[in-house]
Amino acid sequence: MADVFNREVINMALICLIPFLVAFSFFVFVIYRKRRELLFKQKEMELKQQVADIEMKALRAQMNPHFIFNCMNSIYAYMKNNDIQNAGAYLTKFSNLIRMVLENSLHAEVSLRADIEALELYMQMEQIRMINGFNYRIEIDKALDAENTFVPPLIVQPFVENSIWHGLNGKLTKGTILITIAREGKMLKYIVEDDGIEATVSAKEISPQAIKKKSLGMSLTRERLDVLNKTKNSSAHFIISDIRDGKKSYQGKRVELFLPYEEYS
Repeated sequence: MADVFNREVINMALICLIPFLVAFSFFVFVIYRKRRELLFKQKEMELKQQVADIEMKALRAQMNPHFIFNCMNSIYAYMKNNDIQNAGAYLTKFSNLIRMVLENSLHAEVSLRADIEALELYMQMEQIRMINGFNYRIEIDKALDAENTFVPPLIVQPFVENSIWHGLNGKLTKGTILITIAREGKMLKYIVEDDGIEATVSAKEISPQAIKKKSLGMSLTRERLDVLNKTKNSSAHFIISDIRDGKKSYQGKRVELFLPYEEYS
């Protein structure tokens, strides 16, 4: 009889405890969920800050004082030589490039068409400033809708800049840069090729400042791609290789840049 009474007391106690256990479990769950949400928001804010910092670094890299100084120097040289027509044309290109870069920097992504327009302006200005100049071609796959395909602004510009100043600038003849853009699966693939001189040869004529700038440009591009991969859960990356005719004859550099393919209608 006592055993039955004890079991009933225990059962009643357990039944009375159930609401408290449920309430306690719910309280713990709410606390845990809030902490997770706060942690997620903190990480999201840190990532947004990282994106903002890198975008500002990218803007400073694209409009670096050295580039602006060289452009002003070129305009001054035209004016000094009374070449008003070329001075005006160069100044127009320069002002258009500044406007485009500043406008594009307001957005995390711009249309491929707008990005190529800014890149072409940059290349046209560098064509004029280089002693022997260079030719360039930009080939976009016809299957791509350049107006509705979106990319980070001037993401490929540092590679083009390297081709110009670390490859073609040391050539005694006019060089060539070929840029091709096409879709490859879920990625947008850029290929930048130049027929510049071999790095081991041209490095003797490259200043320490230029080498440092090249290093910073690559480092910044890696940072931008790392953030892009975090925000879009993608696998953006780039590969740099030598172009060789056979095993020994050096023909230039090739950069393959892979970005997540995004098209909006």
